[in-house]
Amino acid sequence: MKITIILLLYIASQAYCQQNDEILGYMYVFAQEWPGSICKFQKCTKTYMGNYDNARWNTHGLWPNTMLETTCGMIFNCRDEDYDEDKLTVATKTLIDVTWNGMYSDTFTFRKHEWEKHGTCHPDNLTQNGYMSRVGNLNNQYNYYKILASAGIYPDDDRQLTDAEVRAAFTKVLGISTAMTYTCQKDSATGKFYIAELRTCFTQAMKPRTCDCSKPVGAFVTCGKVFYYPTFLLTLDEQIELEEISDLSNGFLE
Repeated sequence: MKITIILLLYIASQAYCQQNDEILGYMYVFAQEWPGSICKFQKCTKTYMGNYDNARWNTHGLWPNTMLETTCGMIFNCRDEDYDEDKLTVATKTLIDVTWNGMYSDTFTFRKHEWEKHGTCHPDNLTQNGYMSRVGNLNNQYNYYKILASAGIYPDDDRQLTDAEVRAAFTKVLGISTAMTYTCQKDSATGKFYIAELRTCFTQAMKPRTCDCSKPVGAFVTCGKVFYYPTFLLTLDEQIELEEISDLSNGFLE
């Protein structure tokens, strides 16, 4: 009887340790948004686009998640440390002014939200400059615009895309087809889907891994059988409308 009890306790303790090992692992979700789609539904402005170079997707964020065997759980607001751009180097500011802007809402507020909610949870306990620099460099390393372009996929208002086409482009770079996921915005008037946010997923060692966190956020929806990757160019009217536009951070922050 004693042997049976001891054996059961041993099995239970091993299961507990295994569960803890799984929970203490991390995965990262790196999210970028395509301005051509986002700005169809939001009033984007030149000021809020910063030094965006029209040759990339805009960063949404890098989100640490606790990694379990079959799912993942987002963690947030881990440290009480207010965002302060004075802590960023000139090089980091220059980098994120190209790769990470508010598009349709105040850029400082957007970055502040991402740092305080997600950056404070980075398991490497990065400084603000370290986190913002890492995210900006990831945008350069995994430039979604270039990844798609390498497969002959460019912004086009008329071309219909399929999951197979987009996924094949990223599989060449990431090595596995399940290391990316994406969502769309739907035009209620036309019924058309526009690819809006695309996410790539990584292990704690920054190796591509299957994305378990695939639920759309905010106003995003699952794409249809075919969808569009529209062109993007701020018109003069959009560039000078800034003072007439209120802060529109409704439902897109994650």
